[in-house]
Amino acid sequence: MILEKHRELINYLLDIEHKSIAIKLQLVKQTTIAITDERLYKAIGMIDYYSRNKDDESKQLVIVLSSILYTYKEKHWTGLNDFLVIVLSRIGFAPSAIMVDENFDNESNTFTPLNSFISQINTTINQLNNEIVIKNRVYLLTDFQREVWNKSKESKFLGISAPTSAGKSFIILLRCIDNIIAVGGNIVYIVPTLSLINQVVNDFHINLNKYGLNDYEILTNFKKDKNNKIIYVLTPERAISAYNENDKPFGNVNSFIVDEIQNIERIENKEDERSKILFDSLVELSFSYNPDLIIFSGPRVSGLKNMGFDIFNEKNSNEISAVSSPVTNFTYSISKKGSKYYLKQYSQIKKDYSIIEIINTNYLKIGGSQYDDKYLSYLSNFLTQIGSDSKNIIFSPTSGTARKIAIDLTKKQLSINNSIKLKSLINYVSDTVHPNYDLCTTLEYSIAYHHGKVPSHIRNVLEYAIKEKMIKNIVCTTTLMQGVNLPAQNVIMRNGYLSTKKYKGIMQKLTNYEISNLRGRAGRLLKDFIGRTFVLDENAFDDEIKKQGELFQDENKDLKTGYGKIFNENKSVITDAVFNNRSNEDLKEDIGNEGKFIITYIRYNILKHGINCLERLNSVGINLNKIDIISIKNELDKELRVPIKICLKNRYVDPLMINNIYINIDIYKIPTDINSNSLSNDLYNLVNKIRIEYPIYYSKYFNIQNELPVTFFYTVINWMKEKPLTNILSGDYFNNADNIDKKIDDIQKSICFDLTSMLKPFYSIKNPDSNILSCMEMGAYKSLTLQLISLNIPREVALILSKTLFDNLNIRDNDITDSFLKRIIKENIENINFWNAIQLKHLL
Repeated sequence: MILEKHRELINYLLDIEHKSIAIKLQLVKQTTIAITDERLYKAIGMIDYYSRNKDDESKQLVIVLSSILYTYKEKHWTGLNDFLVIVLSRIGFAPSAIMVDENFDNESNTFTPLNSFISQINTTINQLNNEIVIKNRVYLLTDFQREVWNKSKESKFLGISAPTSAGKSFIILLRCIDNIIAVGGNIVYIVPTLSLINQVVNDFHINLNKYGLNDYEILTNFKKDKNNKIIYVLTPERAISAYNENDKPFGNVNSFIVDEIQNIERIENKEDERSKILFDSLVELSFSYNPDLIIFSGPRVSGLKNMGFDIFNEKNSNEISAVSSPVTNFTYSISKKGSKYYLKQYSQIKKDYSIIEIINTNYLKIGGSQYDDKYLSYLSNFLTQIGSDSKNIIFSPTSGTARKIAIDLTKKQLSINNSIKLKSLINYVSDTVHPNYDLCTTLEYSIAYHHGKVPSHIRNVLEYAIKEKMIKNIVCTTTLMQGVNLPAQNVIMRNGYLSTKKYKGIMQKLTNYEISNLRGRAGRLLKDFIGRTFVLDENAFDDEIKKQGELFQDENKDLKTGYGKIFNENKSVITDAVFNNRSNEDLKEDIGNEGKFIITYIRYNILKHGINCLERLNSVGINLNKIDIISIKNELDKELRVPIKICLKNRYVDPLMINNIYINIDIYKIPTDINSNSLSNDLYNLVNKIRIEYPIYYSKYFNIQNELPVTFFYTVINWMKEKPLTNILSGDYFNNADNIDKKIDDIQKSICFDLTSMLKPFYSIKNPDSNILSCMEMGAYKSLTLQLISLNIPREVALILSKTLFDNLNIRDNDITDSFLKRIIKENIENINFWNAIQLKHLL
């Protein structure tokens, strides 16, 4: 609890930070501000007092006030750093203390000796309490990380909830390494996005090498012939697809990790199938494995312990929740009331906000939702004021707007970055995508945009360039909330909108919880002492939220799993469908996509597990009884002529529809020869026949109103037959940057995902051994290229390697093994283009 006598001093220090930001942004006439020595001495005494308490509120006070003193310290405050090392170590935030010790020895993991012998002893004791040792390597942890370490050794299931900057992923990684050193076994590590796969793979690779665990292999796709000493880093889709091949596909699983578990909370969302796939993958793993270590982790979530019991039936479950963050986070918003403008400060140690009237309002633009020149000028001026040394993440509602913002900022920035390394990056983007690709222009000004539609090899090099501080401003979409680590001191957002116009009369918005996670991306442990979020138009937020005082408050998400709510809300239609063999294709408007998902889910489980599926269905909230299961199974047995194994390979397609396809399969000409001259026309005809015969199924992937043009299938063929992206994008049509972006999106979403998913049942029936769909998904058909891509090498990099490094080796298909490819890459890494080479680090 904060003592009343300290409130004035706390407000004084917060005011120093508030006014300093107002001055920096040139929003007020004042030009300087400083902490007086008298206030410093009082602040030191107050911080020392609270550092001796163990509650979260006291810890937050210490970290916030210490960060202010450190940020605004005067040159003659020579003993301040020593004092901060003492108090930060005392409250269990030793990693934060590393940032204030300018001579910290990273090799020996030791701080600079303190002037006082007694202080040295006390601080060393505090730090020793938070040290762990893995094979003679010492790590200094926060109190929270130490608790994770201890509890994960005591409990079979551990749920971890903490702010974004608390260092969750780091301690989970160490715990995984420690576990395989101690007992061996495989690891299954589930992450939400492909970008996060690359990040986790690289982190594991570094640590496997560090501990000499070179016999462990990191895989990002399931491989039938791999069983031992494997670390699988998978998206939920890749994890669940492995169960098409085997009931226990991952060998001896000893550790199971789910990062960014908060994504599961969208399970009841009608349009969100990914959260359902995540949940399904957890259920499958719970029934097929009994690992020694299970960790679910996410920012500010609750209910994890219950989830561990509900999904894994694990009584030895535990949950750790951290409120305190080792990084201070301030949120500043600009608002307008009447004719006056204000700069508000929100802090993690103060429930209400502080406010300063803005005097210089010349460049401000409040109101509206379009990203027009007035707003973009406002944003550009804001970035200028915040300083050229700042690393900023700029949130954008959509991928198209992200590109627009980045392009416009280049027009308003004066200085081009002439760095040789940055120029080589621009050349790489130009050579592997297109010279008119907008990133080639924005990167000249150290500006980039990052979203799911950027080609994977370009996302990889951008993330590297951001970490190396080659890029100052990164415009991002909601990919930022999926755990992708893009270090920046500031997050800048206009408002909470997820679009620039209303859809069906509604403007989509971020939730308070999502905004809280966005704000947590400002400042990172061991990188920054303070992270700041700037909201450029507070007026856009709901008045009701403002009245309740919930704006920019940290919010927790209570996670609930299962399909009970969807099942109960649609029970009459679902039960009618499953008891009377009504296909999803025939239900039309009777039920939404979420209800159709449950119908397919019930049928799939009955076909796969028979009467034994009862426990599975009940465990996820689908309350059917034994008699119901027998009745549904009998109806299916009467109807189905399709072999059950085909239905099981198409988990998310209604078995009755698969049966209908099976019965009528001869009316479809399904191409299998990738070298056929008529392949594009054959695919065109096949897809359009599906559109006519199965319109509801088709509309799940493509717009039912418009048939896909023949030119779309020309792109499909070029992609499958290993035509490099830069060649696919050749011709005058692609001198327009909008057309480049549209074609890339067509390839990554419409071809690699939508088209392959839609065609899968047809190929499963007619040509189960055909690799056409694999070629379509991966953008390759040669054995060498496909094997390179399976090693988590981006398609464009794999094509370059196959045409350069491997071109003259006369390799036979039997020679193409993972170990052979890794050896050749390792032996020749010095001869590989730098930007390709950094995407191969996980293989070295």
